Amino acid sequence: MTRLPALVVGLALLFVTGCGDDDGGLATVGPTSTLPDLECPEARPVIDSQDLIDELALLTWEGWGPYSSGVKPVTADLVITGTVALNASALPVPENCLSRPDCSPQAGLVLHPGVAGAVGEGDAYIECADSYARIVLTDTTVRLRPYLRDTHPCAFNYVPMVEVLPPCGTPCSEGQGLCPVDGVCYSLGDAFCRLCEGGTKEECACRGPEGPLEEGAPCSYWQSGDMKCEGRCRSGACDTPCE
Repeated sequence: MTRLPALVVGLALLFVTGCGDDDGGLATVGPTSTLPDLECPEARPVIDSQDLIDELALLTWEGWGPYSSGVKPVTADLVITGTVALNASALPVPENCLSRPDCSPQAGLVLHPGVAGAVGEGDAYIECADSYARIVLTDTTVRLRPYLRDTHPCAFNYVPMVEVLPPCGTPCSEGQGLCPVDGVCYSLGDAFCRLCEGGTKEECACRGPEGPLEEGAPCSYWQSGDMKCEGRCRSGACDTPCE
């Protein structure tokens, strides 16, 4: 078991009530080999920044850490004509964050590298959560995914973040797989297993890019934002001393 002094958790939902693998109350199920066909929701036009804010207000902001499982809420494709700027200071931070002393009242913006027509500007200056203060979108189509990033053991346990993603079904880079549940690309192996197929962190720690790892292969997973467990794959799951 390895405990780190700090970890910036990148990438990912109900809001977790404490640190660790509660995963926000989201039920975790074993990874499934049967996934639905991709069906992208109907795109919606965006006139100004308030339209973006309104779209975010419709979604649940759920906890997200390197131990999380399950698909997270994301908007439909948002079609932007002209230029629209999204400011971190204007994001609708949810009440389940504002009412907690361990959740930052300040939000940040994350820009996926595959988004065309988008430029990140300024630093949101959030400890342990690199993010932009503003993202400018010009003649493009994007999706927005809000979440509460686990930043424990930093100043706050959670930080509200909004990730700007490419359109639903955008082709993936090498080493990634397109999840037909939400139309988002995830790294093959652990991430795809957890965030698309809904596998537990223990199960998905024994999944590699090519499929299941061999019995007895070394494995590891994050138990919480600052605790990493290491062990061996036994019967399709990572067997470690962590409780």
